[in-house]
Amino acid sequence: MSCQMVFGMKYMDEEFDARGFKSVVKEGTQLLSAPKLGDYIPFIAPLDLQGFTKRMKSVNKAFDTFFEKIIEEHLQSNDEERTKDFVDVMVGFMGSEES
Repeated sequence: MSCQMVFGMKYMDEEFDARGFKSVVKEGTQLLSAPKLGDYIPFIAPLDLQGFTKRMKSVNKAFDTFFEKIIEEHLQSNDEERTKDFVDVMVGFMGSEES
């Protein structure tokens, strides 16, 4: 339902990433909430001993690809009868003085 309101259409797991929408969101949430050794011992943070940085970059890349796809679909769409959604409003701000 959130995808319908924000993006203007319902996206299935397969359209998001090979791993699926729910699993990528779940992995991102787990990575954000997990305790990181680098937070407690700052000088070992660049070593990424737990591998969180690599996994988070993977999740970020999946989201970035998905959002780029949505923005491109909205930029190419010329259907004026379609109800405007959040992405349409934000794309409308691009290049305007309000942005």
